[in-house]
Amino acid sequence: MAISLVGCTNGAGQQGENDAPNQRPIIERLAGDIDLVPPAHVLDKGKALMSYSDCATCHKAADRKRGPAFHDIAARYPMNSTYIDILAKRIVLGTKGAWGNVVMPPHPTVTEDDAKTMVKYILSLGPQE
Repeated sequence: MAISLVGCTNGAGQQGENDAPNQRPIIERLAGDIDLVPPAHVLDKGKALMSYSDCATCHKAADRKRGPAFHDIAARYPMNSTYIDILAKRIVLGTKGAWGNVVMPPHPTVTEDDAKTMVKYILSLGPQE
C-alpha cells in the first residue's frame, strides 16, 4: 500500500524581504517642520542631564531596550517646539501606548524645562542610518 502526501503551502516558514532577521522596523516621521535649532550648549546640557537620569534603564541610543531607541524617537519626531513640549510632558507625567504597550513611568523630579532640554538632545541625534 502506498500513501501519497500532497501539501499546500501559503508561504509559511519562508522568509520574505520584510522578515529579514535584525531588520529595523520602518519609523514613520510625523508631520511638522523643523522650527528650532538648539545651540550646542543646550544639547550638551541635555546630554549631561540624561547621563544623571535613569533613562538608560529603559532606553539605548541605537537599539530598543524596554522603550524605544533614541534614534527611533529622533526618526519619528522632527525638532519642532510642539513635539518638544509633548515629549517633555511625557517624561514628567509618564505615558503608555506611544510605542506599543510599553509604559514609561512618570519622572516628577525632572522639571519641564530640563525635560525639554533632554528632548532637544534626543531629537538632535537624528535617525540611525
